[in-house]
Amino acid sequence: MTVTVLGASGRTGRRVVRLLVRHGFRVRAGVRDRHRRAAVTGLGVPAVITDLAGDPAELVEAFAGSDVVVNCAGAPDPAPAAVNLIDRDGAIAAIRSAERAGVRRYVQLSAMFADAPDQGDPLVRSILAAKQISDTVLRRSSLVWTVVRAATLTDEPGTGRITAVEHLTAGRIPRDDVAAVILGCLLEAGTENRGFDVRSGELAVAAALAALR
Repeated sequence: MTVTVLGASGRTGRRVVRLLVRHGFRVRAGVRDRHRRAAVTGLGVPAVITDLAGDPAELVEAFAGSDVVVNCAGAPDPAPAAVNLIDRDGAIAAIRSAERAGVRRYVQLSAMFADAPDQGDPLVRSILAAKQISDTVLRRSSLVWTVVRAATLTDEPGTGRITAVEHLTAGRIPRDDVAAVILGCLLEAGTENRGFDVRSGELAVAAALAALR
C-alpha cells in the first residue's frame, strides 16, 4: 500500500512517515516546496512537492499511484488568510485532487471542536472554522474517509493510550500518539467513513479504535 503524507516536514507529519515506514507501508513525503525536502531527507522515503496553494493538476500528478493520502498539513501562520488558504481551500484542493488521481482512502488530521467551532477556544476559531469546511467536503467526497479531530498536540513522549469517541471535552495528546492513531486508521476498518475526537486516555490505540465500530 502506497501512502502520500501531506505536511510530512512538520512535527506530526514526520512522526507519521516514520511509523508508516516501520510498519511496512510504501510512503511518499509530501512537502510544500523544494526547500522543505531537506527536512525529510533522513526519513528514507521519496519527497514529492504537494503545494496545497499551488496548481491542483500538480497535486493530481503527485497523488498518482497512491492508495492513501494522509493530510497532516496546516498553515504555518495563524492569520485567517493563511489558514483559509491551507486548512480550508488547500485541503479541499487536495481532496478533489485525490479523487481525480484515483486514490481510495483519505485520512485528515483535524482538530477537536472543528465540528463545532463556536464551542472551541476563541483564539483558534478561525482555524476550527476552516477545518470544519474541509472536513465536511471530505465527508461528502467519493473517498473512503476518516477525520481525526485531535486534542491539543504536545511533543511529550507517546503513551500508546488514548480515548477516541465521537465527541470529547478538551484535552491533550502527544504527537507520537496521533501518529499511532493515523496508522491505526489504516488498519482498522471501523474507522472508515467516520470522524472522531481523540485525546490521551486509558485504552491502547488499537482497542480504542476498534471500539468505534
